[in-house]
Formats: sequence, structure tokens, C-alpha cells
Amino acid sequence: MLESQEQINSTIYHLVKMVSMCVSCSLNTVLSLPLLLVIMRPPSLLRHTRFLLLAHLLLCDNLQQFLWTIKAVLLKSSEGIPVTQCLIFCAAIQACSLVDLLLSTVLAVDRCVAVKWPLRYEFLMCPQRRRATVAAIWTLSVVLNGGALCICLNTVQVNFSLPRCRPLILTPCLSGTSAVLLYCTVGTAVVVPLCSLTILGCFSLLCWDMHAGLLCTKRACVTLTLQGAQTLLFSVPVVMDSYLIPGYLHSDALDIAATITYNLAVSLIPLVYGYRSRELQQRIRQAAHRNKVISQSQS
Repeated sequence: MLESQEQINSTIYHLVKMVSMCVSCSLNTVLSLPLLLVIMRPPSLLRHTRFLLLAHLLLCDNLQQFLWTIKAVLLKSSEGIPVTQCLIFCAAIQACSLVDLLLSTVLAVDRCVAVKWPLRYEFLMCPQRRRATVAAIWTLSVVLNGGALCICLNTVQVNFSLPRCRPLILTPCLSGTSAVLLYCTVGTAVVVPLCSLTILGCFSLLCWDMHAGLLCTKRACVTLTLQGAQTLLFSVPVVMDSYLIPGYLHSDALDIAATITYNLAVSLIPLVYGYRSRELQQRIRQAAHRNKVISQSQS
């Protein structure tokens, strides 16, 4: 059935996936490193909620794209991947997706609280709460996806290689497992819409303030546009790459398009948000000037 659904030659398909992932992962790493270095450089900006969330977003994005790249290289080198490895990669990537989604939601709420209630911001976003929130997000994602992975590994008793590795391809194998289906239903049909609605709610509140003339600036317009684009670019590929989609809807072209769209969503939003931050821009300029002075003194 999988062979009949293949629309692109396997060699070309895996080559396109590997090249796109290598380019995306390399660019994301090169662009993320300066932001992470200036955020963590003393005096550290991690004491600010938005920079703490941004740093974890950048780390999660790089980890996820690294996993995508490893999977693409393995598929290209052997023209297939064992079912067990496919399940492990899917669980790890989905855990990163959940972390990314929850961090993006908390970041949207943080920005909304900072704008709407600035006098109460320090009380609502105290250091203990933000550290506990970040720790809870990572722990919850790892525990949920780790539990689902254990159920899947104990359920799917097969030993062969898959020419394509996507959750919807494994849907027929997991159709008799109520625990996995329950988890996937809650994770995809509840958590994703709930987070998207929360981000859109914060987006709408800030748009209303803009309409009232409170935030009518170019920077505010860009920030709100990014929040709207993030919700669309992130949520659609996550739903398409879930176990809720029937296996017969598998499409190679759709798989490539969803992967590129998702990489654009998880990479573009934090990078643009980081490089548009005045604090980070100032720190990057200071670091560049300091390196220039050091190089001139050495020469």
C-alpha cells in the first residue's frame, strides 16, 4: 500500500528532504548562535521572561531540526528506516513540537501581560513562576511522548524498513491501540487548538489596543503579524503530521511542503523576534565592536 502511494522516486524524494533539512538546520544554527550567546553573556538576560523563553525556543528549534536532519540522512543512506527507529524519531520530534508550541503560547501570554498590565507584570511573572513554567513544559512533553512511545513499541511487533517515516503511515498499525489513539486525540485535537486559540486571543487583545491607538507603531504591527503567521504556519503542519490523519492520505509532495512550512514557522518567528529586540541588537553591536577592537590590538 505504501509503494502504491509513492508519487516521487525514492532517491529524489530522500535527496530533496535531506538537502532541505541540511540547509534549514545549518542556517538556523548559524543565525541562532549569536542570539543565544548575547542572551547568556554576563550580565545574563535570562532573568527576563521573554529572553528566557526565547532562549529555550531557539534551543528547542535547533534540537528538533537536528533530529529531522539525522532522520533525513538515515533515510537517504539506506532508502528506508526500521519501524522502531521511525517511532523513536517521531516521538522525539513530536516532543520538541509540543515544547515549541507551549513555549510560543507562554511567550504570547507574557507579551500580552507586559503590554496590558505593566504594573502587575513583575508580580505575575516572578522568577520562580517562569522557571517552574519552563521546567514543567519540558517535563510534560518528555513524559507524555515517552509514555506514548513505550505503548507504541509494545504494540507494533514488526521488524521491517519503511520507505517513508511519518506518523500517518503508522496509523493502521496503531488503530487497535486505544491508549495511543486517546493520547494522540488529546494531544492533537485539544492541546494544539487550545494553544492556538490562546495565541490568537492575545493577538486579538493587542490588535484591539492598536485599533484604539495605544500600540499603533511599526514594531507592534510586526510583532502582531508574527504572532498571526506563527499560529498558521505552526499549527497546520502539526495537525497534518499527526496520527489523526488517515494513512491513505499520504502524499510525498504534501510531506515535503509540510516539512518546509514547519521549518519556516519554527525558525523564522524566534529569529525575527530576537533580531528585532532592541536589547539584543545593542548587545550584538557591542560584541561586534569589542571583537573588532581585540582584532585590531592583536594585529
